[in-house]
Amino acid sequence: MTMRVQETSKTYSDFIQPFLIDHSAIRGRLVRLDKTLNNVLTAHQYHTAISRHLAEQMVLASLLSATLSGDGILTIQVKGDGPVRFIVVDVMAGGIIRGYAQMDEEALKKVLGRSKTAEISKILGKGYLAVTLDQGGEEQRYQGIVELKGENLSEAFKGYFVQSQQAEVVMHVAVRAPDKKHKTWRAGGIIIERMPLEGGKEAEFTREQQDDLWSRTGLFMQTLKEEELLDLDITPQNLLYRLFNEDGVWVYKMQALKAGCRCSRERVKTVLKSLPKEELISALDKDRLTIHCQFCNSKEIFTRADINRLYSKPVKSKKRR
Repeated sequence: MTMRVQETSKTYSDFIQPFLIDHSAIRGRLVRLDKTLNNVLTAHQYHTAISRHLAEQMVLASLLSATLSGDGILTIQVKGDGPVRFIVVDVMAGGIIRGYAQMDEEALKKVLGRSKTAEISKILGKGYLAVTLDQGGEEQRYQGIVELKGENLSEAFKGYFVQSQQAEVVMHVAVRAPDKKHKTWRAGGIIIERMPLEGGKEAEFTREQQDDLWSRTGLFMQTLKEEELLDLDITPQNLLYRLFNEDGVWVYKMQALKAGCRCSRERVKTVLKSLPKEELISALDKDRLTIHCQFCNSKEIFTRADINRLYSKPVKSKKRR
């Protein structure tokens, strides 16, 4: 089934659009990030090169998260021995996404100098890429780990699919940093994945015909321009129609994405209450304990009175001599 909608004045951003190439075992996802991306990146003052890699990782995580449900969480982390210790992105069921990077600022300045871009190996060094899928409930937690290789995260992800998923994929990711013409960050990505043949409509065609279809779909992907991927005026349906109308494309319900965090004052209280109360009291600085969320960069401040209220018996202040 091919699908096309009329153009409107509405802009299209912050979504995951799943799709399927008709009569085939080829499925895919299309992602575009705008406000969501800027909300995550502006919560920190990262170097442009780091923001680029974090933006790319947010796109890749979004592309993989389309099957999340219930309390499911997808986490992608890259970790190395370079000036950037790790970059992590979480996507929760419902499209809530967050991410941050941890680094040695002084070491990073020496590596980057005045450059606004850097290969992933230059800033992360030798390390690994880990994908963790936790669907919640009684379902088993899955984790795939591969060596961090390539100039960017997309190349590392291709290794993940080959090694951990044993699947053929073609993907394209674009990240645009703010400049004189564009005031904000924007990113997008598309992936097609060749699934094992399991009968059904794809069984109507021979293996050779399926091979030809896979090659042709990959060639169509190569015609995609970065401007199309990032253009908020182009609907995902029309973009997919432009790429794959020759063979037909089914589109499924579009999923919204937005920046958010799992941290909350109540969640912090639960964590604090699991610790010895004397330990918390001893950690007070000027009668205050500050808890900093590295993801959203927010802070929760707890006074001595707040901590005492967490427990059934209050801890008295020591008298000063």
